[in-house]
Amino acid sequence: MDRALLLLVLILVLLGGCAKSPEEKEIKKSKEGITIRLEGEVFPSQVEEIIAPVDGTVKELYIDVGDRVRRGELLLRFETTVTRYDLERTQQELAYLQSLKEFFKGSKKERTTTAMVNIARMNLERLAKLKSQGYTSEQEFANAKMAYASSLHSKYAEAENKIERIRMLDERIATIENELKKLNHILALSEVRSGIDGIVSEVKTQKGDYVSKGAKLGTIANIDTVIVRAGIAPGLLPFIKRGKEVKVDFITTPPYSVKARISRVVLVVDPTFGRMTAEIEIPNKNYILQTGTKALVTVFLSKEEQEFIRKNFLDNPNKTVYEVKSKNF
Repeated sequence: MDRALLLLVLILVLLGGCAKSPEEKEIKKSKEGITIRLEGEVFPSQVEEIIAPVDGTVKELYIDVGDRVRRGELLLRFETTVTRYDLERTQQELAYLQSLKEFFKGSKKERTTTAMVNIARMNLERLAKLKSQGYTSEQEFANAKMAYASSLHSKYAEAENKIERIRMLDERIATIENELKKLNHILALSEVRSGIDGIVSEVKTQKGDYVSKGAKLGTIANIDTVIVRAGIAPGLLPFIKRGKEVKVDFITTPPYSVKARISRVVLVVDPTFGRMTAEIEIPNKNYILQTGTKALVTVFLSKEEQEFIRKNFLDNPNKTVYEVKSKNF
């Protein structure tokens, strides 16, 4: 019976210890007054997963864990039938066709043909006048008419030929432009470039691997600035606001602390914390802070907020914590 009674007492003690609300654990009283302390964790300011854009074999891998990369830097390349030479050759052909079109559009041959028509017309008018006066033969007059008709034919034929050539060039240019787009698209898919500045934190492939489209090949994280994300119990939300001054104590060796301000309050539950969160941006000098570093965030309260807590929380001078009255929130 003594053992059973001891076990019952132990269970009650354990349950009593677990019954404290999150607010009780986080509202602190010290010589400096009442503050709120939140548990936090360090996250990169930016994270990018390296994703395979196509099914294929990794031809070249240019990164390793720990490498610093810049936005736009080439990370890896897949096997492809398209080469830079194919791209340059197609670009040169397009440039040639476009310049040829401009040449035909500005061609002066039509002006020469117009001059010939005018000369033939003037000659025919001159011979017609002479014929009326009996100074030229029928044959000479007939030759002048044929020359004029021929010049007219040449003029219109040349104009039609010019229009047809430009039309054919337009069709060819459109074809080459589409081909160039396809080549650029294929080449772009065969090359994976970084979308952010950062450090390669993970590489999950190597040269020669065959990977499927959408597979995760690695991760890049920017920790030049880090985000401390801290969970907020619902009852504390009125005291956690953007711009509020905080002190962040990082669980590092040696200990490291900074003062900052809350940069964002996220009003949806974060699965990592099971709560809403406050975010604090911290410049990461000398990369002391790494992803996953734990931290304690002390939120400083104004005199009015401290007075509000004294009036609306159960106050016991012997306690260092306060319990939230749910009816006030």
